[in-house]
Amino acid sequence: MLFMVTNRRIIKGEFGDEEKPNKKFDYQYAYNNKKRGQDKFEKYGKKGFQVALLNELKRLKEEDKVSTPKVGIYVHGYNNDYQDSIDEIYDLEQSLYKVYGHYPVIVGFSWPSSGKTLNYLSDREEVRDSIGAFTRFLTDLNTLATSNERDCFSTTFCIAHSMGNYLLRKGMEYLSDNLGSPSGRMLFDETVLLAPDLCSKDIELDGKGKYISDFSRRVHVYYSKHDRALKASSIKRFGGNRLGRHGANDYNNLPSNVIAVDAKQYANKTAISGYKDRTGEQVSVHSSHRYHSHILSDIIQVLSSIDRDEIEGRESVMSDGVPMSNHYRLK
Repeated sequence: MLFMVTNRRIIKGEFGDEEKPNKKFDYQYAYNNKKRGQDKFEKYGKKGFQVALLNELKRLKEEDKVSTPKVGIYVHGYNNDYQDSIDEIYDLEQSLYKVYGHYPVIVGFSWPSSGKTLNYLSDREEVRDSIGAFTRFLTDLNTLATSNERDCFSTTFCIAHSMGNYLLRKGMEYLSDNLGSPSGRMLFDETVLLAPDLCSKDIELDGKGKYISDFSRRVHVYYSKHDRALKASSIKRFGGNRLGRHGANDYNNLPSNVIAVDAKQYANKTAISGYKDRTGEQVSVHSSHRYHSHILSDIIQVLSSIDRDEIEGRESVMSDGVPMSNHYRLK
């Protein structure tokens, strides 16, 4: 089942590329599942959203006999308009269904990207302007999980793609300011960073992204040297290594729950050829992590919380003849 949270302002009857004022956002639910362009979320409101979410988790457990339903948060990257953000969670739901045998619960966060390739820098500004709304949403999510902790039977994951990782990074930082360091239950069981448009050192122990690992039981980073979109981002960011293209700078300085996965074997132009998105367009290398069957297989095992060394289809990267425990490559 799909849900959406968005801080996009409605302009001429449509969700546009400007943020709502005063850190406001809308909770959306009751997705009508119609064909693309006619599909929408028909109901709004925090209370109804939360009731629908909890009811779906109970239904999955009682009717579909899913012992531990999963709730996933998905944060899209740059160059996505509102319809694109629906398309991405729709495609993700379909991909996960093929493996799980049931539709997982996915909550998209649609921030006001313009949906235009040339608007990278303006999208970066929109991310910054969306941090307050996203942090408030994370706080609500934490409150909901805490208030239902005794009866909670679901697990949670977060997937962020591209520039959405910057929003996640800043949101976790602000969440830490509001809540302090987490103790006991983490906000997310599994956090997956796909082609993250972050500095390579951000994910290290002393990096700006350390709050991501603080609020996650485990973090996986998927990167590929063939990601030309992040090569362009690197140029715009004054040439610094991007995490989604180069991986971490120092694997001896990562938090113990952070794992990097080199996906270049399948995240490249040749391997992704023939994969289509919901619109029928060829999937780009930058987006291939959400579509290529081999990468998805790894991600799905991660979301199932299989031990890092037992995930099939990967192998440890060697360092001075010794296999690393935090750096893998897809076979």
